[in-house]
Amino acid sequence: MEAAGHDEGFTAWLRGLAEELDVELEATLYSADVREFLWTVFARNGAMPASYFAPLLVERRRTLAQRAVAALLADVQRDTGRVVAVSVGSEAPSPLELAGHVSVGGETIQGIDPSDILVETAEGLQCLLADRDRLIWPICPEHRVGTHAMRTEAGAVWVCSVTSHEVAPITA
Repeated sequence: MEAAGHDEGFTAWLRGLAEELDVELEATLYSADVREFLWTVFARNGAMPASYFAPLLVERRRTLAQRAVAALLADVQRDTGRVVAVSVGSEAPSPLELAGHVSVGGETIQGIDPSDILVETAEGLQCLLADRDRLIWPICPEHRVGTHAMRTEAGAVWVCSVTSHEVAPITA
């Protein structure tokens, strides 16, 4: 795994994928999870073309978004007593959408790192619940206002809309 940061073939492959799919991959290598995912794909398949890699990327995003939605909906039920359903949309790569498409509540999931996907999923879920169900969730217990999802060095967190203090971690 350590070779991932030092392998010229791996780096060239990432740059080619990033250009062809319009996805930033090298900047996500700070995440051990992303490094492991990308290195494993490369080690097993070599410098596979973007058209072969894109379905793996869609599947990763879809799987992580589904896991996040399930955890977030359990939190919604715990906090509000309401049972709501939210699905994860997914489209395979196509000539018009080379990297495929994954979405939650109209929010496109573009991340690769689990924390980024968790934040994007939380944002999509919040917007959908507000628009469809007229439900503002979660609420800052101190200020009684809605929070928003944010990525920090520690991971995904709910942040108060009034003072921007961290209210709680977002977990999946």
